[in-house]
Amino acid sequence: MRFIYFVLLSAVVLTACEKTIILDSTQAPSKIVIEGLVTNQTYKQFIKVSRSVGFYSTGKTPRVTNATVVVKDDVGNQFAFLHNPNNHEDSVGYYKPTDGFAGVVGRTYFMNVMADGVTYTAQDILYPVTTIDSLNYRKDDREAEDPEVTGRFYEIRMYAKEPAATKDYYKFDFYRNDSLKTASDTDIYFSDDVLLGEEINGVASPIYYAMGDKATLEMFSISRFGYVFLNDLVTLLNSDGGMYSPPPANTRTNISNGALGFFQVSALERKEITIK
Repeated sequence: MRFIYFVLLSAVVLTACEKTIILDSTQAPSKIVIEGLVTNQTYKQFIKVSRSVGFYSTGKTPRVTNATVVVKDDVGNQFAFLHNPNNHEDSVGYYKPTDGFAGVVGRTYFMNVMADGVTYTAQDILYPVTTIDSLNYRKDDREAEDPEVTGRFYEIRMYAKEPAATKDYYKFDFYRNDSLKTASDTDIYFSDDVLLGEEINGVASPIYYAMGDKATLEMFSISRFGYVFLNDLVTLLNSDGGMYSPPPANTRTNISNGALGFFQVSALERKEITIK
């Protein structure tokens, strides 16, 4: 009888502790998202304008196709950008310069985007990028022994000299046969010169290649603010939402008026090698 009484009492206590919590599912208003890139290479310039969507939304984000986009530099040059000038299906929301231009190291570039009657501005400096002296490749024996790996177990290695007199930041893109690749969907590759060191001797790629693959490495200079933005983005993408994870927050940006995204200005160094 005591046991039955104890069980009944415990059930009453546990029931009394229950509390229904209704989550506030109200979505924040949609925001303009701007992703911009100006480099010292004429073929790389673009400004992408889109809108943010709800957390549970799927598919492509809505693109803005009627914005007015202009980029200027600090010596008075002005470059107009036109929406999807070649009418490519995959380039909706992308604006390209009407006349090709190459950014100049040392200059500051100013972006001006007018969308939905609001003007968004940003600026960034085009810092120099170190020269990639060479690439080579080697077989990763542990990767090759993995039974789930099917032929792609070569990693490329980069060699360069990093100037010790300046504080520098870099972003890296890896291509396999002209397709941009990452080891996982949330990977972004960037570093400061402290991590790289003055002598960059054989820094290995996170991407693996097969015999006959063309491997391409693009190395971008980025500003300190660009480094902070990428660091915020990686933290946000890789947060597991656990008890000890920081609360999610928008990344710090150089774009005004509450827009999301970043306007990046970079010098670009590119090198490629074929695995033979």
